[in-house]
Amino acid sequence: MNYELNKELKEELNGLNYSFSKSNINDLDKLLDLYKERTNWFKEKGIKQWSKYLEHHPKEEFMDVIENGYFFIIKENDKIIGGFELSTNSKYWRDDLTDAYYIYKLVTKVNYKNVGNIIIKICKNIAINNNKSKLRLDCLKNNERLNNIYENYGFKLIKTGYEDSYSYALREYNINN
Repeated sequence: MNYELNKELKEELNGLNYSFSKSNINDLDKLLDLYKERTNWFKEKGIKQWSKYLEHHPKEEFMDVIENGYFFIIKENDKIIGGFELSTNSKYWRDDLTDAYYIYKLVTKVNYKNVGNIIIKICKNIAINNNKSKLRLDCLKNNERLNNIYENYGFKLIKTGYEDSYSYALREYNINN
């Protein structure tokens, strides 16, 4: 996977004093802390999201994704402020033939604005570099705010479903649009 960023995106990150890289196993505990922080924030705000996230995505799953080179991080100095998995595997889409990347485990540090936007820009950049035609993701179907955010990023609702007590919305961004 070519994850080199274009000039404009590099400049934007530099201007914010952010860096982008593949994650490594030394980042694991800090990443898990980031997920815990975000989960607690959801709970405090009364947002029904990720109540059992780390139970459904155990440490070993993160280790595998990191070791396979599919997990990326955004840092401000030495502090991880965002992370995400970008892979060609899909649990809910069940479509191994589509030329797409799937965004999973997207997390941002509480009180950091626009890190999610930067992550989406990075994913789009990587997809273009690797000749992918689509970016796909899933999110909680009933989280109206998150669905609106993804809609504003250009991710169209394709389908909803329910599996393993997860009511999800499948969203897709067409790179060629």
